[in-house]
Amino acid sequence: MAPETIDVLRSALPLPRIEDARRILCVQPHPDDVDIGVGAAIAKLARLGVEVVYLTVTDDSVGTLDRGLTPSSLAALRREEQEKAARVLGVKEVRWLGYPDAGDYSEHAVRQDVIRAIRQLRPDLVVTVDPNLPYESHPDHLRCGRATAAAVLLYNFPHIRTDPAVDEAFTPYAMKGIAYFHTAHPNAYVEVGEEDWQRRFEAIACHRSQVDGPTLELYKFYFDLKAREYGATAGCERAEAFRVLTPQMMHCFVDAARI
Repeated sequence: MAPETIDVLRSALPLPRIEDARRILCVQPHPDDVDIGVGAAIAKLARLGVEVVYLTVTDDSVGTLDRGLTPSSLAALRREEQEKAARVLGVKEVRWLGYPDAGDYSEHAVRQDVIRAIRQLRPDLVVTVDPNLPYESHPDHLRCGRATAAAVLLYNFPHIRTDPAVDEAFTPYAMKGIAYFHTAHPNAYVEVGEEDWQRRFEAIACHRSQVDGPTLELYKFYFDLKAREYGATAGCERAEAFRVLTPQMMHCFVDAARI
């Protein structure tokens, strides 16, 4: 019997291992998205010596039910919370783009900003939210995921211009790929131990304006179920899940959803 097409492709086009990256750029729509989504994996990678940088697209200035908290005050608070959480996880640097939370801003502009960050930092791997998550309805998540994916596809093309000084200093290089989190179709898993698992929730707890005590307990319950489900697939106790693709798989590749 002839081998299945997908088995041949998986052999010919192996996916990069997330743990093999030496520098990772995490592009998130709001402060807390990476911490909530894959904070234990980030803690593990940073502990193993991977250089992790966060790039946050929006200011998260509307993410509250408190009418007495002004958008500017909330945005400042969210920065403080993310900086604190990043230190818990061992993140090297936190960068901000400052687009208006749930606002009317250009996906193209975000793409250009992410390309500029890639050219400056030269990450091995870019991590972001999966814009193809079924029923995902938050416009910031959709824009962030799509813009980041486009940046990973296009960052090497010299006629795409961002910042003149950055563009002139940049020389093309081969990135390993993109790793989506908050994904319904994972194809890669990072095993996480108890220390890094607890750091995830310590980091989430830093986002006090967003996560109260009952919500944190709900997260602990649900995320533990999912991590053990992913771990059963990966052959370990707990794991966090990603969908990994190489840049070559992100354009006119009809089997990308099956890899």
